[in-house]
Amino acid sequence: MEDIYISGKKLKDNKPEPEDIYITPRNRRRETPIYEMYEADDYLPPDNFEPETPEEPEEEPPKKEKKKKKKRSKVFRRIKALLLTAVILLGVVTGMVYFTFSSVNYNETGHKKNVFLDSSELMQSVSVKNILLIGVDRRNANDDSRSDTMLMLSVNTANHKILLTSFMRDTYVYIPEKQRNAKLNAACTWGGAQMVMDTIEYNFNIKIDHYMLVDFTMFEDIINGLGGVDVEITEKEAKYMRDKVHLKNIKSGESIHLNGREALWYCRIRALDSDFMRTKRQRKVMTALIEQVKKTNPIELYQLLGEIVGMIETDMSPETLTFLAMNGLLRYLHYDIQQGSVPAEGTWKSKKISGQSVLSVDMAANKKYLEEFIYE
Repeated sequence: MEDIYISGKKLKDNKPEPEDIYITPRNRRRETPIYEMYEADDYLPPDNFEPETPEEPEEEPPKKEKKKKKKRSKVFRRIKALLLTAVILLGVVTGMVYFTFSSVNYNETGHKKNVFLDSSELMQSVSVKNILLIGVDRRNANDDSRSDTMLMLSVNTANHKILLTSFMRDTYVYIPEKQRNAKLNAACTWGGAQMVMDTIEYNFNIKIDHYMLVDFTMFEDIINGLGGVDVEITEKEAKYMRDKVHLKNIKSGESIHLNGREALWYCRIRALDSDFMRTKRQRKVMTALIEQVKKTNPIELYQLLGEIVGMIETDMSPETLTFLAMNGLLRYLHYDIQQGSVPAEGTWKSKKISGQSVLSVDMAANKKYLEEFIYE
């Protein structure tokens, strides 16, 4: 657009003419650049000025990778939910088991330090727990507790084994508290579980961590609660039980089903052969009982536990029993089971002492046997 001039004209009343006015259109560029209108220093950036670097746009991952990430995220969330549920269930079950064990006959002072020896010299290991099961015969509530059964259950977590060791009740040992020799089962009559443990530790140099003392009535209830056990029975044993114990339905065979009363009498057979065979039968029934526990529904096991726990005397607290029970269900029931007895074969002789038939034992040989059987 061209420049426009407005020229002045002679106005009325003889007033002077205004000068010409020069108008520059808006769309016409200034002839003097704007940067020349300011000083050069006005355009210098400040000393701390840093030009912004434009961010490069992120490349979007392919659609397949997005789908894979979503799937992984879903799987992770599901696994996390399952683990959380399992932890909660385990906590609930543990709490229920603890509550049940709170009714056990917990004898906190029932296992004191053995004052007759240096406990640090006993055979022991962090991977082995020895629990002495003492079965007593109480036909009447006020009877002295004769230990008819002394069976040590050893859990070896290093070798993944459960070891059952019977101690013969006729074993002739030194009873330190009485300062005299006698049959091993006399220790229970004279001083209960504490004297039995002290005597075994003193004579065989093996540490006993805990004990459980039960009456045979409880043993019978456990077998019945599990629905019975299957045991191999010889014809000689079956005939004895039919003729002497009057259990007419007992038969011989590799897998004979026994109820609680039948299993108890089977464990107590002694006149038929020897105390060694009697304890062997006890270990057979104990092994069958463990196998039956593996097959039993956990809910039924919990109900059975509630029925029998009040019959158990032990030095284990409810916390210790809960830990043992939970590990038993999750780990120990999968261990191999091995059996042994003290005195070991070839380490004893039958003798008559003070009119009693006893087992005279090679103590050194049996200490070595226990070390190898339980710890190695």
